[in-house]
Amino acid sequence: MAEQPDSTAISCAKALSSFVEKGKALLDLAEKESREGSCQEFVRQKIRIERKQSLLGLIEAGATLYNSLSVKQKKDAEDLWSKNTNCAALREALQDFKELEVSSFNTKCKIFLKSILTTVVLRSAANVPQVQWDAFLQRLDDELQLSPKIHNVDHQSKCISPDTPLIDARTGETVTLQKYLGRGKKILLVLIRQFSCLLCRLHVQDLQKNQSSLDAHSVQVVVISFGCQEGASHWVEQTGCQYDMLLNPSRKMYSAFGLGASLQKVLNFGNMLIYSEYVANDMEFPRELPWIQDDMFQLGGNFVLDEHGRVLFSHRCQSPIDRPSVEDILSAQ
Repeated sequence: MAEQPDSTAISCAKALSSFVEKGKALLDLAEKESREGSCQEFVRQKIRIERKQSLLGLIEAGATLYNSLSVKQKKDAEDLWSKNTNCAALREALQDFKELEVSSFNTKCKIFLKSILTTVVLRSAANVPQVQWDAFLQRLDDELQLSPKIHNVDHQSKCISPDTPLIDARTGETVTLQKYLGRGKKILLVLIRQFSCLLCRLHVQDLQKNQSSLDAHSVQVVVISFGCQEGASHWVEQTGCQYDMLLNPSRKMYSAFGLGASLQKVLNFGNMLIYSEYVANDMEFPRELPWIQDDMFQLGGNFVLDEHGRVLFSHRCQSPIDRPSVEDILSAQ
């Protein structure tokens, strides 16, 4: 007699199937809506955190999945799935999950999938999503001509012009980087994404927690945003940020450092499941101010300058979760 799957395996299968069903529904709706008007209009109006049926709804769906499994992280969910190989329903649910997106699995789960997929009968094409998650985002990037990086920029050796015009977020005065140079300190420029980027806020918090180490290495932090002064004032109030904050609405500094924009880099399937971890741990993603124009898909970065403006350390973020550690930043020579 074949071994019967236990209740844990069955619960995993049900939770995973529910998540996949939600993900397919969100993807199908996004595909439909993206064809109804311009791509720019779809991205601007339809991909919003407060709109539960947008692609961002996958974040909440992922958090629901984790809570159903009594886990808080994606890797713990994957470990749980890989321990229940005897459940046919779970194998089928994992196949559906793989069809939605493959690359987010860890190595252990990939090996598990490889072993079972040869025994799983693939369903008809009608049951497979018309477009996979990451492929859909890449199509949007291509149509909008977005790229996560601006090529042909030698970040490590070039100097940023000390005359680059910027706006003091607190006073509204026009300033330049020259204000911070020639003082015997290194300058850490933290180029953030949109004002409502949770990961940017957590990164700035981490820097503030390690202020003593930054001080010991004579590193002064300056936060850079491409947003408007009203949005910056709200951000400073919400975050309690103590660092100087400068605004670069033209994004010339972002371009100079080779920072582009990408839907695929921000909303790819693997990242969405990581964002779900924050929600599962009772953290809330900030909401955009409806009257402030922002850009969810701009990528950020960290750059250390010496007192002459030479770039000592460059880190162009490949996604919102990709920020350098304080240790890496302090290694800049």
